[in-house]
Amino acid sequence: MNDKDQDFPSFITGGCLCGAIRYTVNFNQEHPWPPISSACQCTMCRKWTSSLIAQFLVISPKQINPALNTFLSFKEYMSSPGRFRGFCGDCGTSIAWRSVDYTPIFDLYLGTLDENYLVGDGVVAKTLAAPNGTQYWLQNAVHGVTDVLEGGKKYSEEGPDGIRGAEDSVTREDYGNIEVFCSTQTRCEDLKSLPSSAHFPQSREA
Repeated sequence: MNDKDQDFPSFITGGCLCGAIRYTVNFNQEHPWPPISSACQCTMCRKWTSSLIAQFLVISPKQINPALNTFLSFKEYMSSPGRFRGFCGDCGTSIAWRSVDYTPIFDLYLGTLDENYLVGDGVVAKTLAAPNGTQYWLQNAVHGVTDVLEGGKKYSEEGPDGIRGAEDSVTREDYGNIEVFCSTQTRCEDLKSLPSSAHFPQSREA
């Protein structure tokens, strides 16, 4: 039996469409199963993922291996001040979302997980696909179509902090002061004016 068949896997794997980016998300005592699973129907997430509902896992950078910035094809787009959306520069797969205001966590798009975890009637698939965190921007829902996803806290727009993510469920104390990943394309020098809560490592040389 492998981790895809277990009710409580110690890891899950995924990557982009072309295979240039491959990752493993690990679960342990510090970061236990199940992960926080959330969804968003804001227009930006819809355009970013080309889908009506963007589903994602809220995880710590400590859990993902290798770090996304180690891949030369990993790029980031600043969709709004301090908000970055990561993708594969080769095939265009939407992979991640992060905020400089919440460096201990980032969002990993659920659809990038390997197919084995997201099909069938297994416990793992149902756990990952059913939100247990937050559902955002339900005012954009297509009635009878995209408003049927059950689970999690539900908000008409953003969460109470005005940030799309699971910040109302996960605090800095939960994960500690963790540096976020920074892709080779992120202009880290240009981000020095951002809030001091953002801790960026230096960009790798291409």
